[in-house]
Amino acid sequence: MKHYLKPFLSLALLLATFTAQAIDHPKATLPVVSADRFTLVEDGRPNPIFVSSGENTAILRAANNLVEDFERVTGVKPAMSENGKAERAIIIGSLDSPLVKEMILNGKFSDEELKGCIEKYLIRTISNPVEGVDEALVIVGSDRRGTVYGIYEISEQIGVSPWYDWADVPVARQQNLSIARGTYTAGEPAVRYRGIFLNDEAPCLTGWVKHTYGTDYGDHRFYERVFELILRLRGNFLWPAMWSWAFYADDPINSKTADEMGIIMGTSHHEPMARNHQEWARKRGEYGAWDYGTNKKVLDRFFREGIERAKDTEDLITIGMRGDGDVAMGKGDDAENMKTLGNVIKGQRKIIKDIYGRADAVPQLWAIFTEVQRYYDAGFTVPDDVTLLLCDNNWGYIRRKGRDFERKRKGGLGLYYHIDMNGGPWNDRWVNTTTVPKLREQLNLAYKSGIDRIWIINVGDLKPKEMPIDFIMRYAWNPDAIQPGDEQAWLEGFTRNIFGEEFAKETADIIAKYSKYNLWRKPEVQVPGIYNYEEMLHLNNQWQAILVRCENLKEKIPADAQDAFYQLVYYPAVASAGVAMIYNAATMGDRETIEALMEKDQRLSDYYNKVLAGGKWDGMMLDNHIGYTQWSIPETNRNPMDLRFRVRHELNAKSDTKEYSIPADECKRNDEGWIFLPNLGRGKGCMGAADVMKEYPNGDGPVLEYEVELTEEGHVAIGILPTQDIMP
Repeated sequence: MKHYLKPFLSLALLLATFTAQAIDHPKATLPVVSADRFTLVEDGRPNPIFVSSGENTAILRAANNLVEDFERVTGVKPAMSENGKAERAIIIGSLDSPLVKEMILNGKFSDEELKGCIEKYLIRTISNPVEGVDEALVIVGSDRRGTVYGIYEISEQIGVSPWYDWADVPVARQQNLSIARGTYTAGEPAVRYRGIFLNDEAPCLTGWVKHTYGTDYGDHRFYERVFELILRLRGNFLWPAMWSWAFYADDPINSKTADEMGIIMGTSHHEPMARNHQEWARKRGEYGAWDYGTNKKVLDRFFREGIERAKDTEDLITIGMRGDGDVAMGKGDDAENMKTLGNVIKGQRKIIKDIYGRADAVPQLWAIFTEVQRYYDAGFTVPDDVTLLLCDNNWGYIRRKGRDFERKRKGGLGLYYHIDMNGGPWNDRWVNTTTVPKLREQLNLAYKSGIDRIWIINVGDLKPKEMPIDFIMRYAWNPDAIQPGDEQAWLEGFTRNIFGEEFAKETADIIAKYSKYNLWRKPEVQVPGIYNYEEMLHLNNQWQAILVRCENLKEKIPADAQDAFYQLVYYPAVASAGVAMIYNAATMGDRETIEALMEKDQRLSDYYNKVLAGGKWDGMMLDNHIGYTQWSIPETNRNPMDLRFRVRHELNAKSDTKEYSIPADECKRNDEGWIFLPNLGRGKGCMGAADVMKEYPNGDGPVLEYEVELTEEGHVAIGILPTQDIMP
């Protein structure tokens, strides 16, 4: 019997049953050893692990991590060797492994389900798989990442969360673990390249790295931890931090480590040809102007060096060019800039052809970001094999969905998406302001319209964006597995994985609510005087309820999960509540309350930096997040008590006009074509299109009808979510 593991449902301790038939992360009691199950751990002793020493380094690294994971669970490190005698064992290999070839030759394993597949694994229990082994749990991948994903699937199922390091999720000790015999797989990924972009990394990530590693940049020790997280989440792609770091130049072992672990590297939307911007910026005096029209020879040499360096890797090459430092190109008009950009891409493609033999020999992307979208809309394009990387509006709403002629491209379509933003329209850097329903709705729109070659997500410092990162990576593997209305169940599975059944529902609800309230008004965009008295009272009450629930939970969460609770639930919820209440106090002119809340905000951050997990995260919570007067980070000292607020004693005047509202789902008529989307917007949900790809060119789409009783003339306001002209 084959079980398809829901990729977003990988659940610590689920290995007790190793099936995932429901969306709510089924949980079972860990059984003692029994005759009808395959035993992984008996009386605290894990099975030996057999893997060929000639395997790809990515597989060997993951296998070594599996050894450590079993030790985390049992306290005992399993033996690892190339082969041997054993009653029970775990056998790991790719299709090229001698062990796997022996099983295929002896008719013990068939490779038919893996041939030609991308990143697929099979986990299967086999009797007498190789000489000397009575029975084994066999993990085989269609390629090196497929095998790696199968290894980490076992890690997660025995109780080691992908976030054991980056969020200090505890690992429960177990003495007996077994699984139902059978075959398991997660299939192939829906999105080919699934990755994150570390960005806006100062002061937090830069400060933490300096404290942790003593370097002014991320070296291979830092990136090794990032790569491992990505792989445990079944991702495969990274754009490295680039404000002041240079991934390739700072530490030559960075690129080697990525390749050894199976991570595909790229460079950001404005860093072409596998070169980091800092590699140019640090030598600007030597190189001259970042201007292809006046400095073509030097730039071509710079680009060529990047491609030569990346030749023996899986790097996904960014082509094109913007201005110096992620700004618009040139000083001329769009026509002139498009002409220059055409010459840039022509030169870049020649370099790739010179080095690889063909201009289309390696995967490439062209980012249609900000002003570049004007060029694209005006008719500028790139060769058919290049992936068009469409973008959101910097705040998580996509600007385009795929059109028929774009979906037919050999290079397909990708998406650059923000859950962190440093720039216009306004910063969104500090804590998570993204909800699962919003992510599902927007990423579903992208996926259904054919944007499925690349998803690269701007995650800022990585922390504290753990929850949305987890959701996006798992959703990218199988978007169809999470339908409208499934979002809260997924979130409860995420928290159950970390805090257990007892606290799953409450922690998930707090995460859902704090992120939803933050999405109403992001902390960096708060200013006094936005709300009238009734609105302000309502908001304060909602945030106060979050505070009380967090404090109540804090007293109940087990000691070994307190650090994870602070990072994933308590700090983002309580600190966000504090910021919202600070601005409401400023509206009222209540300086005393402002000062008390400001002091608490500082204490919360200080605990994060200096005490949490024994000081492990020192430097990670340094963002100025109060007192914004423009999009950029305030230059004032952190948390100044006056905040340069313009205290307002007068409140927004109450209107004498009678107003009432109708929730979107309380319609009197709903033609087929509309569905309820829970937890979107300010209320309990919104109505949205059931089929996001269906078009109604004659304006004859499905109808929502509401009854409105008016005693006199009035105005009707229809609330809609932000949206772009996604089908121009």
